[in-house]
Amino acid sequence: MFSFKTFEPHIKLQKWIKSYWIVDYKKINETAIQEKIVIPYDNVCLLFKINNSNLNSSQKSGIYICPPSMNRQILKFDENTYYIDISLYPGVFYKLFGIPVSQLEDRVYEINELSLNFDLSILETLYDIKENIQTTVNYLNNYFFKIFNNINNDDSILMNIYQLTKNYNLDNFYLQNRLSVRQVQRKVKEFTGITPKDIQKINRFYNTLKTIKTNKNIVDFGNIATENNFYDQSSFIKEFKFFTGFTPKQFLENSDNFLQYKCNIFS
Repeated sequence: MFSFKTFEPHIKLQKWIKSYWIVDYKKINETAIQEKIVIPYDNVCLLFKINNSNLNSSQKSGIYICPPSMNRQILKFDENTYYIDISLYPGVFYKLFGIPVSQLEDRVYEINELSLNFDLSILETLYDIKENIQTTVNYLNNYFFKIFNNINNDDSILMNIYQLTKNYNLDNFYLQNRLSVRQVQRKVKEFTGITPKDIQKINRFYNTLKTIKTNKNIVDFGNIATENNFYDQSSFIKEFKFFTGFTPKQFLENSDNFLQYKCNIFS
């Protein structure tokens, strides 16, 4: 049995954190294995994997780093699993830890691999309060208040990247920065691990997902293409298929298999 819930962080954290994503999977029987597709994403995720002290479990508790990925991934659930995914806006991980995201491979890292010091006792606390969602969210807010309290937000490129995730207007993004296009591209790649064009494409795509889910009974794909500034409906479908492996119509028939769509992760 799956439980997927997403929450917005406290308003004072929303320039840094996109969402808290809480997944609780309880295995129904011994042979049950469930798979979910993860659509490409533009942000670094801090993954708090939380289990009880089951020494036979392959799901090792810990804090993990998931870099952005332009590839679809398959999550397999074959035993009881509880984790909290903290999605940071592009560039925030670099701002917080000074580690160029461009140097990270497309894989999951244990936090100690990157020589980052996190108090792992948070995992025990999160396990103890897992049955109370609001307490969990409040605890996460307080935890990240302390982390971001001493981080200044006067980095203009970082703020412009944030705006790009909201309006995905690449022309405006380059105009906002006083550096050359090539210099901006290099800095964004270092900060985020991906290009400004990738950030634009991913966030535009997620906006189309949001529109589809809101209007799934009367979806007009031509209007969606126009409203999101695609050249035409054909280019919209091509890009949609790049992210999902399906045309929009096929996607709706298989939408339960896509984790972000099921969880309403469109920010």
